[in-house]
This record gives sequence, C-alpha cells and structure tokens, in this order.
Amino acid sequence: MSKKPTQQSRDLNKVLTKIGLPMDSENFRDTPVRFLKYLQEFIKPFDPEEVLGNGFTVEDGFHSMVVQSGIPFRGVCAHHLLPMVGHAAIGYIPRERVVGLSKLTRLVDAVGTELPGLQEFYCDKIADTLMNHLKPAGVIVNIHSEHMCMACRGVAEPDVVTSTTTVRGAFRDETTARETFYRLLAEAKRW
Repeated sequence: MSKKPTQQSRDLNKVLTKIGLPMDSENFRDTPVRFLKYLQEFIKPFDPEEVLGNGFTVEDGFHSMVVQSGIPFRGVCAHHLLPMVGHAAIGYIPRERVVGLSKLTRLVDAVGTELPGLQEFYCDKIADTLMNHLKPAGVIVNIHSEHMCMACRGVAEPDVVTSTTTVRGAFRDETTARETFYRLLAEAKRW
C-alpha cells in the first residue's frame, strides 16, 4: 500500500523518472517517500541541554579522565547525501561537572543526525558542545567512519576508513593527556 505522496515526493518522482527509473514499478513506487523519510532522519535539530541533561557536580579532588569508545556514529555527507557510518571515542577531563555515560552516546547520535555535514564538522561540534556544556579542562573527540560516497560511487572503494580528531583545552596543550587518551583507547580494544 502506497504512503500518501507529498509535493516533495512528487517532485522527486519526476526527477527519478527523468533519469530513467521505472517509477511505475512496484519496487520504485514508494521510493520518493522512503528517500525523504531517510533524509528527515538526519535533519533533527537538538538542544544540548536536553541531550546532555544537568549532569552531576564533581567532588573535590576528582580529576579522572572520562573516556568512552566504540560509540556508534552515523551521519549523512552534505556533498552527496549518502551515509557515513563508524564509531566515535570521546575523552574529557572534568572540572566541576560530569554527565551520565549514556549522554555521550546520545550526543554523538544527536550531532550526526542534526544536519547533513562533514565528518570534521561533526567532530568539532561534539567537542565544542561538551566544552560549552561542561566547561571541562579539555575534550578530545575521535571519529572513524566509512563514507558511502567513496564506497559506492566516485572511486568506488569500500572499507576505506576516514579518521578525524578534534582536541580542546588540556588535550591540545598537554602531550600527556593525549597519550593517556590513546593508551586508554588501546586498552579498551583488548577488553
């Protein structure tokens, strides 16, 4: 049963027909509606306060680095509207507040599904959001992902991983902080 077409899906249907797709075929009939729904999954503005919540006050003397890795990452490339999928790792050094661990995963998802963009942008946005919300001594964000625009078109090479890292505060200024973050990531992989 077909979903109700919108003006946008009718316009997309015309474009797909012009490039030669058999839009009257059962397989393609609802493609414009499905494609628009897919894109809408990646255009969801978010409020950092809602995603990260209030957090918790840090007790005196709490100076541990918080590191979380293996966070599922998904986004859509602004150039081709094709997915990028992979994993993120986040580290931060609290000063006054920490957030619940699930909030880091929620933040990665919220940033990746806010708007089509570039992986570098997603990395920066996650780091800047944490810096602004928690005011930590530093933040580091690392994303590894495969871009379908490279895997399925253009060079058509699957399994190419793109890595981006953003550093703020202590992670930018102190080699030891960065080294500790990467050591903890390596230890987590052996877990």
